[in-house]
Amino acid sequence: MCTVCIQAKDKQRFIRVPVNRTTKPFELGHSDTCSSFSIPTIRDNQHYILFIDDYTTYRSVLLLPIPEAKTCTSAYKAFEARVDSMVCEIMRFWCDNGLGEYDNKTFQYVLAAHGTTCEPCPGYVHHKNGVAERMICTITENAHAMMINSQTAIQLWGEAVRNAVYLHQRSLIEGLKSKNDCDGYQAPYKMPYQMLHEFGKPTHDADGNKISYQASLYNLRRFRCYASRLIPEVQH
Repeated sequence: MCTVCIQAKDKQRFIRVPVNRTTKPFELGHSDTCSSFSIPTIRDNQHYILFIDDYTTYRSVLLLPIPEAKTCTSAYKAFEARVDSMVCEIMRFWCDNGLGEYDNKTFQYVLAAHGTTCEPCPGYVHHKNGVAERMICTITENAHAMMINSQTAIQLWGEAVRNAVYLHQRSLIEGLKSKNDCDGYQAPYKMPYQMLHEFGKPTHDADGNKISYQASLYNLRRFRCYASRLIPEVQH
């Protein structure tokens, strides 16, 4: 056994264990914060926090000036209020073990008050929080691509991040398929927005017409497209 080779080429071994997917929205939530951007936004935000639903991969993003207990707790409360408006409940919460963001009394008290089980991953094993880590990488890359393509000022990276999340909610995701028990046919992919809003809802109305829960796409525009604003006469 060569001790030098062990010291020079030592790598961490990833033990990947398959887990069962959840069966309803917000049964399990994932979250992580993105590191500091070099230039703050117009509102002096330099970070963002991402929340992901395990069942539908529906994402929610909020911009933060600094990832600390107060700001992360306020962001989670806003996310939780949005989930409550959908008549859902966050049962389990998966995050990393960051002392400033999640592993503090303020954040833990909010989770315990609503009966949400916190399941933090061990320290120094970021792959255990892989869903949130990969999502942040995807969102940041998409936002970066939009910024380069549109030649937008770097201070608008927050708008690009939120736009990337908005587009993901209305995009067809490969992992969101439904199967027919008869022949195993995989139905067309679904959108996270559609999958979230149609869960537990009737498929047809009283007249027998099929109800569509797909998101409207009429408002989509190219990032940084030209627009004009009508100014009221009293503000001229």
